Amino acid sequence: MQKSPATVFLGRDAEIENLEALARRVATGRGAVVLVEGEPGIGKTSLLEAAAIRFTAAGLRVHVGAAKELQRDVPFAAVRSWPAADDTAPGGGSDPSRPLLHSGDRAGDAAATHEFAVSEAILERVDAWCASTPVALIMDDLHWADASSLSVLRRLCALVDGVPLLLVLATRPLPPDRAFAELSAELVERQAPAIRLGALPDSAAAALVEYSVGAPPGPGLLRIVAGARGNPLHITESVAALLRAEAITLVAETAAPSIPEAGQPSLASLSTAIVQRLGLLSRPTRDMLPMAAALGPVINVGELSAVLDSPLLEVWRAVTEALDGGLLTRVDAELVFRHDLLRDVLADQLPDSLRSDLLRRAGQVLQATGAPLERVAYYLSAGGHELDRTSLDWLMSVAGKLIVRAPELAVALLSRAATATDLDGASRSVLVRWQTRALLWNGRAAEAEAVVRTALRTRPEHDHDVELTWLLVQACQAQGRLADAVAVAETALSTMELGAEDAGRLVGMCALDNFFLGRFEAAERAGRRAVSTGQSSGTPLATGYGLMALGAVRYTEGYLDEALDLSTRILTIFEDGTGSDQFDPYVLYAHCLIELDRLADAEQTLQTAIGHNRRMHGVYLSPNLLAKARLYLLDGRWDDALAECAASLAAPDVLGYAPVAHSLAALIGIHRGTFLPDPDALPVPDDRLGSTGYAQFHPWVKALTYEARGHPELALELLVDTHGRLADGLTASTLHYIYPDIARLAAEVGDRAAARSVVASADELLARQKTAGRSGTALLCRALADGDPETLFAAAQAFRQSGWPLHEAQANENAAVLLAASGREAEARGALDSALGLYGRLGASWDSARAAARVRPHGIRLGVRGRRNRPKSGWAALTDTERKVAALVTEGCSNSDIAAQMFLSRRTIQSHVSNILAKLGLRSRCEIAAAMPPSVLP
Repeated sequence: MQKSPATVFLGRDAEIENLEALARRVATGRGAVVLVEGEPGIGKTSLLEAAAIRFTAAGLRVHVGAAKELQRDVPFAAVRSWPAADDTAPGGGSDPSRPLLHSGDRAGDAAATHEFAVSEAILERVDAWCASTPVALIMDDLHWADASSLSVLRRLCALVDGVPLLLVLATRPLPPDRAFAELSAELVERQAPAIRLGALPDSAAAALVEYSVGAPPGPGLLRIVAGARGNPLHITESVAALLRAEAITLVAETAAPSIPEAGQPSLASLSTAIVQRLGLLSRPTRDMLPMAAALGPVINVGELSAVLDSPLLEVWRAVTEALDGGLLTRVDAELVFRHDLLRDVLADQLPDSLRSDLLRRAGQVLQATGAPLERVAYYLSAGGHELDRTSLDWLMSVAGKLIVRAPELAVALLSRAATATDLDGASRSVLVRWQTRALLWNGRAAEAEAVVRTALRTRPEHDHDVELTWLLVQACQAQGRLADAVAVAETALSTMELGAEDAGRLVGMCALDNFFLGRFEAAERAGRRAVSTGQSSGTPLATGYGLMALGAVRYTEGYLDEALDLSTRILTIFEDGTGSDQFDPYVLYAHCLIELDRLADAEQTLQTAIGHNRRMHGVYLSPNLLAKARLYLLDGRWDDALAECAASLAAPDVLGYAPVAHSLAALIGIHRGTFLPDPDALPVPDDRLGSTGYAQFHPWVKALTYEARGHPELALELLVDTHGRLADGLTASTLHYIYPDIARLAAEVGDRAAARSVVASADELLARQKTAGRSGTALLCRALADGDPETLFAAAQAFRQSGWPLHEAQANENAAVLLAASGREAEARGALDSALGLYGRLGASWDSARAAARVRPHGIRLGVRGRRNRPKSGWAALTDTERKVAALVTEGCSNSDIAAQMFLSRRTIQSHVSNILAKLGLRSRCEIAAAMPPSVLP
């Protein structure tokens, strides 16, 4: 009478229809994300299996993956469970994230940038899939997902706006974990539909019972089964238990209890039903299954044989019997327990002490089998025992790889090993270093510092330990305590016998940190010493650090040619693009080119720098993206600037550039008159390098906001205070960006002292290095202070030469005001027309309105003059860059393909695609291709 225990899918017609509707939507090019939620055993996996069949029928390319309980501490394990495509398929080939995750000992790199690089590789693969066909990505058991996978899934949610992607996530009710909370918030913000699986309808429950027993259930049997509360797994297991007990019989072709109703037992609990199922198996299989369950959801017969020290053939017989009995099943090429609940019940049969010993033995045995090192580490960590000598040697040999592949496990295992009581001094030194690296990699710098200081204070074997000292320096840096980092390094340099390479990296670090602290003289002294040490010892990194510090000081002080020469020497040393993830040989060179008004050269260098940082997982990725945004702010490509700001915000913010990106975007919003993002909601800058290097942007935004609200005095007061505070610090190199607004506001409110002060500062900067942009700034400030419109025209010409259209427009606006005030109406109108034409090209509506308001008191009214603002919507609203992107989308290129062709980041292209869709009122890439008029092709 009893049917196979294979799952039957019943009672979910409405849910399947909802998923099919989303698949049809995605097939037209519009992405979607959906959450499937329900208690264990409710049928989530069965729903996903049925949906996958229908997705394929709808023309979607389907990838199914699942998170696993034992891999919660393994970064990207869940998302990498999506099978790689065939090599011959578009977007196929080997898993691009594998080389990044298995790249050897990379524990010295920055963890955040490493994770970003892996995430980008996975997202680029998905992007390539979606470029060729609509795609469905299904993730089961999301509740077991690791934090890195959850981060990727959150980013995929943002990706669905622009690609034909259906993302289906199935989970038990999400735990109150921070990573899950961020994903949940993303789903709520996107108003993603949720399918919450409840109890099966009575009719479906009856059909499931009929399938199991081979006959329609009668009222008596249905009353018993009602105790399962519509949970399919509970129904299936409970009916199977009744059948094994011969408690069901056929009465007039209807299944009924074989015991009179008054004597019927209540329905067995799910765990009891599973345990009863074990009673049908042989004794060896009953003994083996709980131990296999304790080791995890996947069964490897060879490994299980080794761990249990049982003959391979005996283990195979037990596994085969469990397969035949429905306790195990095959998923792809793996043997797994049919359900997590089933495995949990089996594993609970073992006493805690036996389970702990089993996990320890598994960790010991599998070290020699070639098993994944993160799984070995899990067993050694879960066992709770001190490590034996063989395990310690194994841990020290794989620590660098383990830190990258399973960071949390690495911290737990290395911390336990390093504090073991019976440990020789040499091993403890090695383990303490690895423990510190693991903590730094995990972002736990304060704990890393405590470990190092304790070791240096209490263990004689650590006396004059150069590597531990270097790790202490890194721990201080990671917490933003650069002065402490310098103090540690200088103490080491003065008290320890150091080799040339160690001395070079320490003094080079001192040079850069002193620069970031604004100690320019100390930075120059240390920089010269680092260059000398590096050149004499053949240590290019020390030489590079030293040249970087020297060049950064000269750049900040305004001596651009000297800084450019020093940065060129850096490029000569690192001409092959190698170096450290903490060092970018291009960054200083690019910044010098921007300030020298060599904007095209600067843009090309920044593209190279961005590629270098992606390749090296460098910490300067976000700064270089922001530098491009700054360049585009100056040359008037504001949509491109906003796209680079978005890309910068998506990159790891190791150095604190996110507040600057928000401020730069807000500055553009003010000029455009949208005041978006909201200037009042900007994040407050912190004391990290990014915020201190561009410290004028946040108050600049607030000052222009004051002016827009009718408070020019407050605006001027804030800008003058900002100028005074920042004139001698890291911001000095770009502080002149605010000078034109100071000069204009000082003239408006009649503040002669402020006007004279900004003239002196602009002249001093020009005296140090003459450039067209600096000349224009100095001329504008002096002309406003003197009320000289002719000099303002000279300033406009200088700004035109530098390629700064906003500043050129402001010079013409100011000239128009002065000319109008002196009664030279025709000349004033000409200057005003020039200003409005430039403002119109930029879309600078606020500036246009301000210019009109300033000349209105002098009797000048605007007619239909000058170039109109770029339209806000339609094909004419697209920038040149957006037109190129749209054309490549029409050709079927993925975001990654377009990024490669245009030398931009994938995230920048994603921002451009989103802007294109918004401006055109479209919803998918397919619609861009369909709507593209020939006249728009670039």
